Amino acid sequence: MISPINSIEALLELKETITLIDVRAPIEFEQGHIPGAINFPILNNEHRKEVGTCYKQNGHDAAVILGYKLIGPQFYLLIKQAYKLVPNKKIIIHCYRGGLRSKIMANLLSTAGFEVFLLQGGYKKYRHWVLEKLETDYKFNVLGGYTGSGKTTILKKLEGNNIQVLDLEGIANHRGSAFGSLGMPTQPTNEMFENLIATTLHFFNNQIPIWVEDESNIIGRCKVPTKIHEAIRNNKLYFLEVPLVQRVQNIINDYGHFDKELLKQSTQKLYKRLGDLRTRQAIQMLDENNLSAWAEAMLLYYDKTYLFGVSKRNSDSIIKVDIIKLNSLI
Repeated sequence: MISPINSIEALLELKETITLIDVRAPIEFEQGHIPGAINFPILNNEHRKEVGTCYKQNGHDAAVILGYKLIGPQFYLLIKQAYKLVPNKKIIIHCYRGGLRSKIMANLLSTAGFEVFLLQGGYKKYRHWVLEKLETDYKFNVLGGYTGSGKTTILKKLEGNNIQVLDLEGIANHRGSAFGSLGMPTQPTNEMFENLIATTLHFFNNQIPIWVEDESNIIGRCKVPTKIHEAIRNNKLYFLEVPLVQRVQNIINDYGHFDKELLKQSTQKLYKRLGDLRTRQAIQMLDENNLSAWAEAMLLYYDKTYLFGVSKRNSDSIIKVDIIKLNSLI
């Protein structure tokens, strides 16, 4: 049995309880996919390229024949793998446009006893939905403050209290500074970053504020969608007031356990902005294991950068928040 899925909203609801497989080639899946999908390619990268070339040179029918020639001998393996992957035999399938690849897989698994749901329009339809979602107006409560203020910790506490939080740094796998990649998984592609943001926002109630950290438009290599960044810049900013001594300790807690060579490499990335003398001094502090002095030197640099960004905001939209009082409330 094959049932069509006609909307992304219906897909996202179904995939909470039914396995979603993406039958595109691995190279397509790695570029971007629906969060939670499992790559179950009907053609590998090389075969996909062969069929694409055949289509351009010889037309649709020749490409279909070649596709079946390449896939046919693997049918039994696909069914065997599907039985193992999805023991309850309920499955959602999609390819790029909802075309031949997903239909072949749907027919194959349907005849093998699976209850199949087929996404009409495929991943292309999902990407259109993502881009529309990222153009929506969102009301954010923006949590700001100098580097080392513990903004991420506060957001985690809010999230733990069932308050809506869009954790852009968590989604980007990057803390947003020259040191932001340390200890973090590989960053998603920018396409995948957008997919994750849009899908996260879908499950929020847009009638009430969503908390988000004050971010620049780039987090590592991921670009914050323009409309989202504009909302961050234009909504109310709750600025954490945290003493320098506490921020220094927060930086040491977050980064002090990393290998000194990694810290030196990250410090060196700031060479053009710190200048030769301050860069050499900071690296010397690391050599001398003087983490407090190094952390303070880094904070003085980032404070100036952050203050420049805050100065562009409407001062009436900035609310200063005492960190001690805030911690007692959450």
